[in-house]
Amino acid sequence: MIKSPNIIWLTAFLIAYSFLSSGSDLSWETFQKNEQGEITIYYRNTDPFLIVHENGTLRGLEYEMLVGFKYYLQNKYGYNLKLNWKKKNNFREIYAYIRDSSQIGDLGLDIISKIPEREKEVKFSAPYFPDIQVFITNRKAPTLTSRKDFSTLFSEYQGIAVPATTYDIYLRELRDKHNVDFNITHINSSNDIIQTIATNANTFGYVDLPSYILALNKNQNIKRQNLLSKKGFGYCLIFNINSDWHTPFNEYLASEEFEILKTKGIRKYLGDDVNQLIHSIAEGENEDVVLLQEEKKFINHELDEKEKQAAEQNHVQNILLISIVLVLTIAYFLYNSNRVKSKANEILTKHRQMIEQQNILLSRRNEELVSRDEEKNNFIHILSHDLRAPINNITGLSQILTMSKEDLNADQLRMIEHIATESSRLNKMVTRILDIEKIESKTSEQFERINLSQILLHVIGNYQTQALSKKIEIVTDLANEIAVLGDEQYLFHVFENLLSNAIKFSPHGKKVYVNLVAQNHLAIANISDEGPGMTASDQQNMFKKFQVLTAKATAGERSTGLGLSIVDKYIGLLGGELSCDSEPNKGTTFTVKLSLV
Repeated sequence: MIKSPNIIWLTAFLIAYSFLSSGSDLSWETFQKNEQGEITIYYRNTDPFLIVHENGTLRGLEYEMLVGFKYYLQNKYGYNLKLNWKKKNNFREIYAYIRDSSQIGDLGLDIISKIPEREKEVKFSAPYFPDIQVFITNRKAPTLTSRKDFSTLFSEYQGIAVPATTYDIYLRELRDKHNVDFNITHINSSNDIIQTIATNANTFGYVDLPSYILALNKNQNIKRQNLLSKKGFGYCLIFNINSDWHTPFNEYLASEEFEILKTKGIRKYLGDDVNQLIHSIAEGENEDVVLLQEEKKFINHELDEKEKQAAEQNHVQNILLISIVLVLTIAYFLYNSNRVKSKANEILTKHRQMIEQQNILLSRRNEELVSRDEEKNNFIHILSHDLRAPINNITGLSQILTMSKEDLNADQLRMIEHIATESSRLNKMVTRILDIEKIESKTSEQFERINLSQILLHVIGNYQTQALSKKIEIVTDLANEIAVLGDEQYLFHVFENLLSNAIKFSPHGKKVYVNLVAQNHLAIANISDEGPGMTASDQQNMFKKFQVLTAKATAGERSTGLGLSIVDKYIGLLGGELSCDSEPNKGTTFTVKLSLV
């Protein structure tokens, strides 16, 4: 049967219409009308953001983000979106295709930074991840103490970057700014920048923050130069300049569903440390200070491991030495020969020389680690002191402004008070950092007679407002005129940290108990809460620096992991004793014992 021309034309029209209304040329507006369709995602392997397995399956932060977008449209609007994934070799191919293609249903995915030059060529989504790039060198490279030293220290070095990326752009800006004519070697993938620098002493380059933290975890042979970090707009998806798909993506990126997915993804692929790091920087904390604290934690862990290795080697060496002595003693009595004795002495000498050489190597390694730790401590000390001047200026100016309350409206007064509050918080953070350095240096002032009862009353008074905000009652039983020999600031910080933690981890409407008694030549102070308690693992690690415990604050309060470390150090300097009694779901009691005077 022959079809009429009208039917043939109608069929062709319907096929063409169906083709144009689906696939990569599909606009968001048309997709909404059809309630279904397909978009194409151009990507490459950027571990851990997008990981491509040998069998072609995908996973990673960005992959889960796009799958989450698909389900977001389905759950909220009932739309059925199909994702078509197409792999490209490098960033340049992805960017050039999206820029030059007429397919408005295509998008590019490659931890792409938003910069003004690119905004003229493609359309960007809102950022889905912070864009912080750090400047790294091989560990053998010198450490920058000021920006002006860059041209002197690194004039003979070679930059490593991927062409047409922000890694490349930032190196060129650095070269122009310091007027240093260093060469830039281009490689195909950003995944290889860290490995290249780790194996070549006279190289440097920029890498993204998550890759740097993962490299620290793997103890890669690199280090960060503190003064040259770059903070961009953020990582974004890119679309054709005429595309309208940025609209639903921005809506999704601003949703609560994406925030939950992103937090879980960071923990899954980067770990809790990176999640906490990103959270701290996103809340406005100074990224250099946050990174230094994170790096110091890795250094402390490495020092602990080296000390364990040294102790194990010393143990093995001692056993070996004892065994050799026993063998030689038995040989002496069995053979009683000058030749045997001479040979035994020669063997013993060689073993002693071997042990001495091993001890020298261990000593050098420990000295290197201690030197690196001191270098970090010195920088933190300088940075903390340098931060005090601008912080005090901000605090002073805000106080001057609040003196003229009658000239300010309610919004202006609230903003000024907020500035004063935040500057005070930052000042406390800087003071805490300096406290750590002071404790680690083990210097203390002349101790004097201190009324411990008054110290506790002062601390309790300072935290009444915080307790009332959570409807927590502080129940006290303090003996009068209990005096100890110590330092007022040390004692104040000890009980301030303990009471602050008790309130922080207590649920709303509970009680915190503070009591002080004199018993058997000792002043005994107990601070108890009705909080979640601590696990046995937490109790083993709670006095380590930068240790964040599994128990969470009940009102979203933040913890730096330093408070209990400071308490332990101060009690040690005061010659006292600190103990903890805690079980999960049964609360926690800290007991401080000091000698009476």
